[in-house]
Amino acid sequence: MVDLNIAYQSVPAPVALREGEIKYLSLGLAAFLAIVVLSEWLNQTIDWMSFFPGYAYALGLLSVGIYIRVFKAAERVAALTLALAGYALFGISMGIVFHIFMPRPEPILDDALLRFDHLFGYHWPDAVAWLAREQAWLGKILSYVYMSSFAQLICVIVVLGAMGRTEKLNLLLLTGMIGLFLTFVVWQIFPNFSMGIHFPIPSEAEQAIRLVTNTAYGERLKDAALNGIPVISNRTMLGVVAFPSYHTVMTCLVVWFLFRTVVFWPAVIVNIAMVPAIHIHGAHHILDFVGGVFVFFAALWLSGLFLKRKLAALR
Repeated sequence: MVDLNIAYQSVPAPVALREGEIKYLSLGLAAFLAIVVLSEWLNQTIDWMSFFPGYAYALGLLSVGIYIRVFKAAERVAALTLALAGYALFGISMGIVFHIFMPRPEPILDDALLRFDHLFGYHWPDAVAWLAREQAWLGKILSYVYMSSFAQLICVIVVLGAMGRTEKLNLLLLTGMIGLFLTFVVWQIFPNFSMGIHFPIPSEAEQAIRLVTNTAYGERLKDAALNGIPVISNRTMLGVVAFPSYHTVMTCLVVWFLFRTVVFWPAVIVNIAMVPAIHIHGAHHILDFVGGVFVFFAALWLSGLFLKRKLAALR
């Protein structure tokens, strides 16, 4: 005779969060707590209500993901929903942390970065002027490519989640988070800013290629670097770091984690175009890109250690 009571108890209870998810959500929570501590310590005012929609979005996705896993048993949908929640939580929080550490009136690395560009005959204002004059159509396309980085990362999360590659999805989230933190650490040690604060671009050239890091953007960044940001809000958020380029880290994330998927080669094509887009529309130095590649692989290695997984097994 079968003991129905024992048979029923042998079915494991649904787990709301897996190990990898707990780890990347913990990093997101740590970044949020860092804002609270640092803003009080450094007496920095934050307009919390301006960030409320973003945090509400993250919390909503987290709740939906847990509900789907526990009550609907839709593992793939739950995994990608939780990943989107973690991505939003950490990204918003670390963005604020970067801005808390303004002003940075002495960017000690900028001269060295400019000298390295000079060795290779690269001068950002000249490159922008040439592109606007000779290939404006290409410059406009590159502006869309440059602005697509975050959307591409969301697509990677959706693809991996839909394919059920949960461990690879967890590694993606942790690599992106650790990569952003490493970018912050390097920026703290070697303060630096994009060429947008040093070189104004003629308005005709800006308009011809829809330059993203334009003169107005550069002036805002320069003011923040010199004077700080009285009230950090969603409207004052800027891309503050030149070296290492986090846009490059995101490019590496997309290509690396879409390997062996049906969209790998389209992603490769788009992100080959991302290389000049980063330099033109992000006003980045040559070494910014190189530094971003190094940060990506360092973050990938650290993420594998954090997950206690061999990277080769997750390819």
